[in-house]
Parts: sequence; structure tokens; C-alpha cells
Amino acid sequence: MEPVGRLLQDLVAIPSVNPCFANGTGELQLANFISDYARRAGLEVHRQFVSEGRENVLIGLVGRGQETVLWETHMDTVTAEGMSIPPFDPQIRDGKLFGRGACDAKASLAAMLQALVEVAQRRTPPRTVWLAAVVDEENGFHGARQLLAGGMRADFGIVGEPTELQLVIAHKGTVRGSISTRGRSAHSSQPDKGINAILRMAKVLAALERYDLELRMRFHPLVGSPTLTVTMIEGGRGLNLVPDFCQVKVDRRTLPDEDPLAAWDELKRFLQSQPELLELEVEVGEPDLVNAGMAISPNAPVVQRMLAVCQRVGLNPSVIGVHYSSDASVLSQGGIPCLLFGPGSIHQAHTADEWVDLEQVLAAQKVFEALAEEEL
Repeated sequence: MEPVGRLLQDLVAIPSVNPCFANGTGELQLANFISDYARRAGLEVHRQFVSEGRENVLIGLVGRGQETVLWETHMDTVTAEGMSIPPFDPQIRDGKLFGRGACDAKASLAAMLQALVEVAQRRTPPRTVWLAAVVDEENGFHGARQLLAGGMRADFGIVGEPTELQLVIAHKGTVRGSISTRGRSAHSSQPDKGINAILRMAKVLAALERYDLELRMRFHPLVGSPTLTVTMIEGGRGLNLVPDFCQVKVDRRTLPDEDPLAAWDELKRFLQSQPELLELEVEVGEPDLVNAGMAISPNAPVVQRMLAVCQRVGLNPSVIGVHYSSDASVLSQGGIPCLLFGPGSIHQAHTADEWVDLEQVLAAQKVFEALAEEEL
């Protein structure tokens, strides 16, 4: 097996579930592993505090010239609960490596890190390359935000996500928050003495369904339509009580040119305009998460450079958009023009039998090596 495949096995075997999920271990053990791996190869390593027990890892290879390139991907994964395979005992079958995080996004991390190791063994490259392995992409993008706050600057960036080796130049943004209804508690044997907050919420849910249909009339040529999804619900205080409280969580996906806060305000105005909701004490909270979308021109230098490099190693990628969000929007807003590129398919990310094609991982490594070593 190629060294990058062995490295990926090691990465997947280390649990790095985001602490926002039950029993999430965090990224510290993985951060320690890749720091040691990079130091043994003679690469420069720095650690960046984000929160207690959570640190970004910056791995650098200083080059001859003035250009600086950032390769960024994340160490955290979603929960391993409910998986149909051993999540942290990576197995290889038919050229595929299985395990939580194999696709999203440890395959990109392995390809980037092994590429730096290989280049460092051969020569001093004509540019400086920084690999930033960050925390918390699966929840709040705090790792990428801290990367910028710590002073990271680069001429352009490549964000490692499962794109099937295509070049992603646009993706949606995200704004999430809660909507609540209030009622009045009473004994369930006399429901007419109370006001049922869950039944009130049923009317809100019907309105949200209509709103989502309205959103889908809008369209972006690369990422499709904005959406609104109700993702969680809770309410009531007991089996024999009329519920006086109900809350739902909603996820609003925005187009690249939408302001997420403006989108949230639009949702508030929509609910306030619905006649059947006027007397229901509907409360729309402040957003819990705000992350803008991202789009760059297909003619941008980073896109043209990556197209040329991919073709040089035998790939012929398409330039596409995707529906999900990533750290790329944070970095782009911070002045680092970015695109997404990496092995694996988003259709395998977060699945019960997550896997990645090892041939794609090796191909991605070769692209990163060529990008580091190309002479301008």
C-alpha cells in the first residue's frame, strides 16, 4: 500500500468526533499524531489554541520564493453512532478504505500531509506551503476563524473536502436558529383550561413548509436553490400536562450572494406576515450559527492554476458548485481566495459505512505535490 494509504488508516483509527456530538472526543489526539508525523519529516510545526483541548495544527514547508499557499482541511468528524461498520478500525476492501472520517475529511488531510512530506524529501519548493489542520468545521467553523485571527495570510488557498477531485468554486452558506411557541399549562384531563404550545407550533411548521417552497423558486446556476429545513423539535413537560412550550431548530441554506443575517430577518418577516400566526406568540431567536456562502470566478488565478496542475498529473476536473458549506467561505471573507478540492464523494460523507477510494487519495496527493513544486 502507498504511504498515503497507511497514513490515512492511522488517521481514521484515531477518533476525532466533534464535541458538539454526544461522546465527542475532540481533535487533540489526532492533532498530536499529525504534529509528530510532520516533525519526523523535518517540517515546521506550530499549534494554535482555539478552545480548551482543541488546537489547530499548522505544518509548514518554507520555499524559495515570495508566494505563500494555504492548504486547509479539518480534523473533526461527525458522530460515529449508528454506523454499520467499525468506525475506528479502518478496513480496506476493493480499493476502498472504510471508517468514520475516511471521506470527510481525513482523506484530504492525508493527501496534503503526505504531499508535503514527499516534497520536503526532494527539494526546497519555489513557494511556501502551509497546511492548516483545523478543529470544529462540523459545528461552528471556530478553527478557521481562529486561523485568520492568528494572522494567517496566503496568496490563495485550497480547502480539502470530498469533491471527487473536481474544483468547487461556489457553495451555499448556513444560518441556524430556533423558533418557539408559548402556551399555558393545564392538566391534560382538562385541556380546554390550557393553551397547547405544540398545536401552535404545528401551524408554524405548516407556514415554514410554504416558505421553503417559496425559497425553491430562487436559483443559482452552480448551487441550486436556497432551502429551509426543520431539523429538531422539543416541547412539553410531562405526559399529563398541556404543553406550555415548544421549540424547533431550523437550518436555512443561503445562496453565495445572500447575507445570512438578512436571510434570517426575512424569515422573521415572513412569519410575522402570516395571519394565522399573529396571535400565537411565535418567537424567533437570534441565530446560533452564521456562515456565508462562497463563490469565485472560474477565471480566478487559483482556479486556473489548479486546472493546469490537475491536467499536468492526468486529471481533467470540472468546475462546479455544491450545496454544503465549508471553511472556504470563512477564509475567502478573510482575504484568501479559495476553492474546494479533495478525494471522496460528499455522498459518502457522514454515512453509516463511510469510505473513500484510495486511488483518489493518491491522485489528490500527486496534485498537491505538483502544486507545491510548479515553477512559475
